[in-house]
Amino acid sequence: MNTKRLGVLGAIAAVAVAVSTLVVPSATAAGKTLVIWSDESRAKTLREAGASWAAKNGVTLNVVIKDFGKVKDEIITAAPKGLGPDLLVGPHDWVGQLAASGILDRMINIDKNSYAASGIQGFSYKGLLYGLPYNVENIALIVNTKLSPTIPATFADLEKTWATLKAAGTAKVGIEVPYGDSYHHMPLFSGLGGYVFGVGSGGINAKDLGIYSKAFAANASKLDGYYSSGLISKSSNYDFVQWYAGKAPYMITGPWNLANIKKSGIPYAIASVPAVNGTLSRPFVGVNGFMMSKFATNKIVARQFLTQVASSDDFQLALYKLGDRLPALKSAAALVTDNPDVAGFGAYGAIGTPMPNIPQMNSVWDSWGNAWKNVADGKQTAAAAFAQAAANIKKAIN
Repeated sequence: MNTKRLGVLGAIAAVAVAVSTLVVPSATAAGKTLVIWSDESRAKTLREAGASWAAKNGVTLNVVIKDFGKVKDEIITAAPKGLGPDLLVGPHDWVGQLAASGILDRMINIDKNSYAASGIQGFSYKGLLYGLPYNVENIALIVNTKLSPTIPATFADLEKTWATLKAAGTAKVGIEVPYGDSYHHMPLFSGLGGYVFGVGSGGINAKDLGIYSKAFAANASKLDGYYSSGLISKSSNYDFVQWYAGKAPYMITGPWNLANIKKSGIPYAIASVPAVNGTLSRPFVGVNGFMMSKFATNKIVARQFLTQVASSDDFQLALYKLGDRLPALKSAAALVTDNPDVAGFGAYGAIGTPMPNIPQMNSVWDSWGNAWKNVADGKQTAAAAFAQAAANIKKAIN
């Protein structure tokens, strides 16, 4: 995954410093130290949420702060040497590489039906579950309700609103989307019939590449029209300048931008990107959770933590409060009833698809992103750009 994805997930890089807290008397804690590797943004909450359980069970809870951008590679090197954690906190798209590298152990005694389907699918690799999800997140359509008082029910409604605002000189662009960022463009891509990899009963099929699927090929010229008309931004970045200036009725972003949106004072609503010609515009869904090392020193204690703490409503709600991400545990998610923003993101995420977690996904991002850039820059038609991207990706994978 590229560096932009790190921002999407809201990761905060930190120095790799071990922080040991909640130490109970050694007489009761002998042999029961649980080591969890986490980025700095979640460490404090993990310690606090696990404190009562650790004290009651005579467990020393050692939360070690790691640099989010480096920890995946670090555990691959450290774990086989006995220098890794019992549990690792991170996103589901790490699972494929870590499981394929023999680093992860399977989850057991987890009631899959108690979790959002996207959470379970996200942490599954080749039909096996390798992580316990604690939240799900996705992008959505952020509507400036002053410019677009009515939430667009169809893509035609969205296009009509943009055309009206454009004619009046009220808006400079329709939908503001970060330039060349395939993750943020995914709803538009899927609505036009594109997909990354096919998914079957055995999981993700890397041989079924949909970057230039027949359906997308048939609709590619629509994308050219969206850019030429100004419906989709050509050069926006992650600052969403036009939306915050009141010159764009829509932008596509995630809950990590809610603080800025609220601070702007612009009236807004969280909505789904409408279907294009009847095809659902599905976003990628990101899932965060716990993964257990196959080389864990204290597997029994780690599994107890997963089933007794991480699987509880209180724990998942504590992590929910960190950044308004919907809990993956259904019972906890049902308790989030007073947050319309989370409800809006959650409703759209319900039709989303987990971002592919297989190692081959690393060969997708650059070529796919370049296709979006080339179309936005007018260097290639959408048909030519995405056909080339598909060919490059197939070559890289094979």
